[in-house]
Amino acid sequence: MRSTGSIAAIAILAITLAACPSKDRAKPAVAAPHDSIVASATRDYLVTATDYAYTGLPVHAPSGWVTLRLANRGSEQHMLGVLAVPDGYTPAMFVDSLMHQHIPQDVKGWAGIDVVSPGDTAVVSVYFPPGEYAVGCFVKSPDGTLHVVKGMAGSFDVVAASDTGSAPVSDAVATMSGNGIELTGAPLTSGVRTLRVLSDGPHFRDFQLLKLLPGRSSQDALRWYANRATIAPAATAIGGVSGMYAGQKASMTANFTSGSYVMLFDVQDARGHPGFVHRTFAVPER
Repeated sequence: MRSTGSIAAIAILAITLAACPSKDRAKPAVAAPHDSIVASATRDYLVTATDYAYTGLPVHAPSGWVTLRLANRGSEQHMLGVLAVPDGYTPAMFVDSLMHQHIPQDVKGWAGIDVVSPGDTAVVSVYFPPGEYAVGCFVKSPDGTLHVVKGMAGSFDVVAASDTGSAPVSDAVATMSGNGIELTGAPLTSGVRTLRVLSDGPHFRDFQLLKLLPGRSSQDALRWYANRATIAPAATAIGGVSGMYAGQKASMTANFTSGSYVMLFDVQDARGHPGFVHRTFAVPER
């Protein structure tokens, strides 16, 4: 895997997740240890990322469809990776394990928010069953340290609700498969648009969306994304859905402006060499 990146920066997790059986539910809910605030009677939470902490994480969120907004107010890129707390761990114990890179064998990722550039806000809607969840930023700093190791982690629990909300209306569907990304639905045009994100794979995948900077190519963007802690940007990371398994339900919403975009996820060849499956598309001017 890559030395940097959302999934690739957490090779410690990817190796474990590829070998372990998936779990459909997290443990029964226990109060989260993170210094969080609760947005009562809502399914929409604004989480702020700084260098290196989260504020605004829910304490108790209702089961069903929940919208997470990650506002990056730091100087580095950040993400909101979500993991179901495995059996035998309290949320506090599991967060401590993540910070010390001690990963239990039965950990399972859940759909979170992929990498967001400084100054931007990414929006993801996810279907959460009841249980306990931990969050962490698995991006590397220029010094090579994962943000989660620097303390950028927390947790929340999801409690059963009689009303599970509803999925956002999708403008298009992006499906990650072994050899490509299929984009179906109406062509994406300028404006606020919602992408339903699906994966057909048995192991987790991160769906990342990039917007190319003027004069840069998709290969420039992929090269930057693989080494973005150390080289100048070739694109803007506008979020995506991290930790997707087959059958999980998630969507991302973004304000698409005219320009060229790359959607991607990480892969490895038979020898374990890193690479990307990607697709480019253009959003025309109005």
